[in-house]
Amino acid sequence: MKTTLRERLALDPRVAKVLISLLICIFLYPFFGTYIVYPTYVFNAIYVTAQLTKGATYKSSMERVLGTIVGGATGILFYFIVPDHHFLMIPIAATIAVLWGYLFVGKFTPVIAVITVMILVGKGEGQPVLYINNRIIDTLIGLAIGLLIYSLYPKKKTEMNRIFYDHAKACLTQIDKIRAKYQKKEAMHDDLVGAWKALQALKEERMRIVNDSSFVPKVEEAEPMLSLIHDLEQMLRNLEVLYHHPVSDDTNAELAAVIPYHEQAFDALDERVRQKIGVR
Repeated sequence: MKTTLRERLALDPRVAKVLISLLICIFLYPFFGTYIVYPTYVFNAIYVTAQLTKGATYKSSMERVLGTIVGGATGILFYFIVPDHHFLMIPIAATIAVLWGYLFVGKFTPVIAVITVMILVGKGEGQPVLYINNRIIDTLIGLAIGLLIYSLYPKKKTEMNRIFYDHAKACLTQIDKIRAKYQKKEAMHDDLVGAWKALQALKEERMRIVNDSSFVPKVEEAEPMLSLIHDLEQMLRNLEVLYHHPVSDDTNAELAAVIPYHEQAFDALDERVRQKIGVR
């Protein structure tokens, strides 16, 4: 399946959300600049929040806030343990920060380790508590803007999902042509091979969508695709049976009784697939 120019130029919804959020932040900065001490952290929070689903958005937001608090607390603790030589505590503090990520979030969380190290290298300029306080405020401002954009952003299918269903329609068209050739008793071996290849490409496309967190962060959201692929595969299997066991004068009674079952199963699947992808 070739990628069209429209597909190549399509803007990822996550990128669109980031751009809109950054523009809003830039416009608001002249009015709320006194509350934003570190604009970079606002932008970082916006980028992290920009996900495609509500669950992924809230999860990334909570991880960011929790990571900022935990990392800040760890850095401040070690900063005051050895106030005159706090940089000597960096290896120990960084190790503990990494462990905190696995303990609280269940995975390596860079923001915890980064904030811890930044405090110990003197980023707070002697006032680590004030630094963390300002950073948390900036993070919350960025998250608020990101969540606002998520709530207002049109809830449409992602571009990759649209492309997937377009390719599914093309696969269904191939299968319909094979069915027409079967009814006319024409050769359809090459068409079957081509349809199986198209179905395999559709499976690989679904896996790319599932594995790419910028499109569909959770596997569960791509399960309708899996169901559609399963139905298309069953349609092809029914056609394979009909192809390998054509009805003729020499067909025995048992085989002749099975053929209508596969024809009816194909018709039922065909109707269901058309409903799923919106084709009549």
